[in-house]
Amino acid sequence: MKTVPLYRRVYDDLRRRITGKEFLAGAALPAETKLGAEYGVSLITVRRAIDELALDGLVQRRHGLGNFVRDTARDLKVSMTSFTSDVAAGRLRLVRTLLVDDMTPAATEIADKLGVQEGSLLRRFVRLDVEGGEPFSLDEALIPPALAAAITPEIAASPLFMHEMQRVLGLRFVSTQYDISARLPDAEEQRLLGISAEVPLLITGELVFDVDGAPRLWVETRYRGDRSRLAGDISLVQKKTPHGVVGE
Repeated sequence: MKTVPLYRRVYDDLRRRITGKEFLAGAALPAETKLGAEYGVSLITVRRAIDELALDGLVQRRHGLGNFVRDTARDLKVSMTSFTSDVAAGRLRLVRTLLVDDMTPAATEIADKLGVQEGSLLRRFVRLDVEGGEPFSLDEALIPPALAAAITPEIAASPLFMHEMQRVLGLRFVSTQYDISARLPDAEEQRLLGISAEVPLLITGELVFDVDGAPRLWVETRYRGDRSRLAGDISLVQKKTPHGVVGE
């Protein structure tokens, strides 16, 4: 029978107490020394358990103040319709780091989306977004080289990337097709986003079209499931049916 590590026992019990609302959102956890005495374990064990809770997005460490239950009601809302304007207006304060800028062959699915030949080279940007000092999302943008040649690393790393891309290329983006899914992170995503293997990723794939209806880029964004929720507005089209006029 596999023995459960001490830190995991502390972690499991603290998680139960947090999710069970014994410790309310925004409240401070008992001091680490007090928790050590309560569970009969060392400070190292307590800190390891709290580190895991922090990685899961349940606890926030505040230097010099202690450990606090994260208020998930204040986590970020990702809007499908106003991301760039939220950044421009300062409602969403992001620091974006360009991790990768290279060329990659187009996989079958992406080639079909962008209307290019399978295996043809696409310029690839991988960016890490940080908000409030914590990793928030990781994205990958794929663009045909004819368009991407004018995009500098500074533009690729800008939180206003979509706006800047339209400006330098003289394009106007008018619509986006979304593909939304969820999965657990791989080891590299865990490392970059600072999460554990149990924290899900909210994934949006966006195929962006210009005013002529041509697909111009594909962006896949992986959001931390413990820090974000997806929101958007949908307009219902009124159509005549055998049951009368309905919105769909």
